[in-house]
Amino acid sequence: MKVGIVGGGILGLTLGYYLSRAGYRVTILEKEERPGGLAGYMDMDDVTVDKYYHGILVSDRSLLRLIYELGLGDKLKFKRTKMALFYGGRCFPMNTLKDLLNFPHLTFTDRFRLGYTGAYALLIRDWKRLEGISVEKWLTKLSGRKAYENIWRPLLKVKFDGDFGQIPATYIWSRIRRMASTHDRKLPKEDMAYLIGGTKTLIDGLVRAIRRNGGEIYLKTPVEEVGTVHGGIILRTGKGQLMFDRVISTVPIPRFLDLLPPLDGYSQALKKMPYLHLVCLVLKLKEPLSDYYFYHIADDDVPFTTVVETTNLIDPQYLKGYHIVYLPKYVKEGSPFFDIPDHEIYGDFISHLRRMFPDFRESSVEGKVILREKYVEPVHTIGLEDSVPGISTPIDGLYMANTSQVYPSLVNCESVVAFARRVAEEIG
Repeated sequence: MKVGIVGGGILGLTLGYYLSRAGYRVTILEKEERPGGLAGYMDMDDVTVDKYYHGILVSDRSLLRLIYELGLGDKLKFKRTKMALFYGGRCFPMNTLKDLLNFPHLTFTDRFRLGYTGAYALLIRDWKRLEGISVEKWLTKLSGRKAYENIWRPLLKVKFDGDFGQIPATYIWSRIRRMASTHDRKLPKEDMAYLIGGTKTLIDGLVRAIRRNGGEIYLKTPVEEVGTVHGGIILRTGKGQLMFDRVISTVPIPRFLDLLPPLDGYSQALKKMPYLHLVCLVLKLKEPLSDYYFYHIADDDVPFTTVVETTNLIDPQYLKGYHIVYLPKYVKEGSPFFDIPDHEIYGDFISHLRRMFPDFRESSVEGKVILREKYVEPVHTIGLEDSVPGISTPIDGLYMANTSQVYPSLVNCESVVAFARRVAEEIG
């Protein structure tokens, strides 16, 4: 059976791997010149780095299983990382219970309730109980108004570009459970892992495996239209058309709808799903910024969502001694920020970076790239509890599998790989 996959991101490649391993004749069509999508890589002069940051938790069972299946286990390195909270113009470590208890901007009761929120979330198994409750209402009830206003509200504000009034409590529930999963005593004491060579190592491994299984991957081949013929699905591209027994689209919903003929109710239902776009400044530095991997931003004045210094996870020796920092900002669809010129974004972000890290010197910047990506993260809201679509579509033989369907899990490589495996089993 011939299966076409639209999109060569990590979801499309993983799906292609599992289906080709099961004996399907797989063809992946990717519009870019390199596979990988958001999990792809780029060149910063003499260094190849991940386009976006992708940490592997030691509890990411689906992703680690895939890495070992591909024979890449010898490329894995494990490390203990540290994170901090930027609040009120200062950085505070947030790695242990002692760190939380020493945080000076909350009373003892506030800190206790903040810890209780995490513990309570871990006791909840049925996430559907949280779908109709706003994250503000849930967190205020559990953590208290002061902890909500000083900690949770700023974190939500930067994540959702200020518009989080209809975000359900499942968002924080999923985040707490994911981070707590690394504390399983059966797992290594290190909390994170990385692949030597970054996501390129994983992508190259998937490409090799797909081709070894008889699959094909066409790059620089955007799909322009999906059509049907008796007994099959046609994908029309600028290079001609291809026919398949089944087709699976892995691109975001708005991209998928652009390929389809009008499908009335089906299309209208899918259009209800909003997305966040992403603007990200990537810095290649000659000197380290700090010794923390991840900074949560709880300061209204800071424009970016977080600071991720990946070389506090990845040994700089694999990046020619440079230090790589990511400053992402999520924006709503239609936000004017998405179209601000690069030099303005760079100047604004660097000024705030200096405030966060007084020892930072711009002369340390050896390279910089500003990335812009549309439809990065689907936003599930209250009132759309039944908005997670199934993989089947009204067109026989055409399936949709994208990140809008991993809910309530967060969108990351682990959830995407796990979802790809489920889709392959369901279709197969």
